[in-house]
Amino acid sequence: MLKNLQQNIILWIQAKTGLTAGFFVWSAVAGGAAAMAFVFPCVAGYAWLSAELGAVFGGLAMAGVFLFIAIVAAAASAIMRRRTKRRAILERAATRAATTTALIDPKVLKVALQTGRTFGWQRVAALALLGFLAAQWAREARGRQGRDLAL
Repeated sequence: MLKNLQQNIILWIQAKTGLTAGFFVWSAVAGGAAAMAFVFPCVAGYAWLSAELGAVFGGLAMAGVFLFIAIVAAAASAIMRRRTKRRAILERAATRAATTTALIDPKVLKVALQTGRTFGWQRVAALALLGFLAAQWAREARGRQGRDLAL
């Protein structure tokens, strides 16, 4: 039950922000490349001022390469973020659809009220809690069995 809650919270955060480890990695690559794209024009400017010859074009070419890397990394992180948000929204919707709302059903509430009046609320509450725990245990066991088969 706690794993399900934890997974739901993670999916909610991903659906709202789109943040994953991959997003941070590509953002770090983009940041490093952007820093290098700044360093090389500085080095090129220095080389131009000191030599006024071919070193400038080498430095500017390297700055262009790192600028290209920064643009590609930024685009990759944006695409990954969008995909993560979309996947998390779809997975969260599938999880919500899979959970039953049987407790809100008026027929179930009517049966629960009649049972409570007949057997007493303390006994019914204990049985309901026991049934809820058994259902959660069965759901987790079914989930573990599905994951074992997938491996």
